[in-house]
Amino acid sequence: VSGVSDSGTIFVLWVEEPTFSNTKGTISFGGGLPGAYKGESGLLFTITFRVKKAGETKVQFTAGHVLASDGKGTDILNSFGSATYTLAEKKETKQTNTEKPLPRKPEPSTVSRGIKPPRPEVSSDTHPDPEKWYSNNDPEFRWKLLSDLSGVSIGYSTDPEGDPGPRSDGIIEYKKYNDIEDGIYYFHIKYQNRVGWGPVGHRKFMVDATPPELYALEIYTGGDPTNPNPTIKFQSTDATSGIDYYKIKIDDIVRTVKPEEVPKGEYKPGILAPGEHTIAVVAYDKAGNSASSTLKFSVEGLKPPVITDIPKYIKTNEELIIRGASFYSDATIKIYIAPEGKEEEPEVVSTKTDTEGNWAYFHKRELKEGNYEIWAKLIDKRGAESLPTTKHILTVEALSIVEAYGWIIIAVLLLIILGLLLLLFYQHYKFEEERKRISQETDEAHTKLTEIFNALKEEVDELMELADKRPGLSESERRVKEKLQEALDISEEFLAKELEDVKKEIRIRRQQSKGF
Repeated sequence: VSGVSDSGTIFVLWVEEPTFSNTKGTISFGGGLPGAYKGESGLLFTITFRVKKAGETKVQFTAGHVLASDGKGTDILNSFGSATYTLAEKKETKQTNTEKPLPRKPEPSTVSRGIKPPRPEVSSDTHPDPEKWYSNNDPEFRWKLLSDLSGVSIGYSTDPEGDPGPRSDGIIEYKKYNDIEDGIYYFHIKYQNRVGWGPVGHRKFMVDATPPELYALEIYTGGDPTNPNPTIKFQSTDATSGIDYYKIKIDDIVRTVKPEEVPKGEYKPGILAPGEHTIAVVAYDKAGNSASSTLKFSVEGLKPPVITDIPKYIKTNEELIIRGASFYSDATIKIYIAPEGKEEEPEVVSTKTDTEGNWAYFHKRELKEGNYEIWAKLIDKRGAESLPTTKHILTVEALSIVEAYGWIIIAVLLLIILGLLLLLFYQHYKFEEERKRISQETDEAHTKLTEIFNALKEEVDELMELADKRPGLSESERRVKEKLQEALDISEEFLAKELEDVKKEIRIRRQQSKGF
């Protein structure tokens, strides 16, 4: 069956529009009239067959009802009819030179004067783009009616130049078909007025309501369970519209992949961490239908490295040194340093293993005071990873005041000592000046006292002589003079001794200052 058309039907009401299924080999329909039909025969709908090969074929009714218009719906169908058709190959006929008679011109009295209706313009809400596939198999079509129309003929087929036929389907402006099979079709329509039928309008529409097929999803690791980038293999087909794209989801990451990116049905997901993974492949055809397949698989991790040497305590100014060993040479060791008990991203540093698998890391940057969790994992050249090592706790202690500011304290003390020395030297200098001044004044005082006492002695002699008004001294005067002389000598000796004590004290102070 290439098409069905209800053009010229006697039915006014359709319960089920005529539809066909080449897969099932059936045609279904249901309709009727508001009242009883009067007449010997009537057209229900037209079926167009396309012959595939020569032979015989049988067409028959397999089920149905004919209900009488008696108010009860009595089934008056007694039997089903059938027909057998003999299909033969078309015989070729030799062309002759006989002239083909020219068509006779119609009599002037039968010629209709006027203009035939134009070619209809058709739109579709369900299939708006003629070059796009749609999964909706219930297409709808609309067109505008002209004021002088006397009929509209419609139908659809796989023929892009098909004709709906000379029978009118009524003056209608809308048509909906149900359960159209997958394929490329053309909706045909033409107008009729009093002059005749106008040109046929064609509206292409493409239906694909069948999901694609997706199968044989598997993971290929090349025999290495630690392979971090395995190959995802799958196969898919879509018989009608074709595969448009794939969505490949690996865990929580979704990628859109075009068929030309996976011509052999092989896809590389990229580096995967060790552990269990879920892959889902969804194939979409060009009509938006989809088919999916899901698979779980695991990537084995490499053997983790071992941290053999790590301190438990360090000062904030000390360098953190970590040493370890592994089963792999020339591999990368990633070391994670995270503050304990804090929701912070760990600091990630790295080093390389040597030819024997040993490794060492020197952390140049100072760590703040606190507790840290430190662990490591290994990554080889392929990108394959190991599981992480056990976590080690490192305590970083702050420096004491002396440790933190030792040089500053020493420098300050040296400055203080230097200042004190300068002060002592200055005081010693001032003391020496004062001592010299006092010693000089003491010497001057001693000289002055000697001169004063000598003058006093002379004054006493003169007074004694003046008191007696005669030269020489009497015995009593001599005794008085001697007493005065003795008193002056005692006073002079006492003052001289006191001055000498002052000088002695100055010398002692000087010696003490020199000893210091």
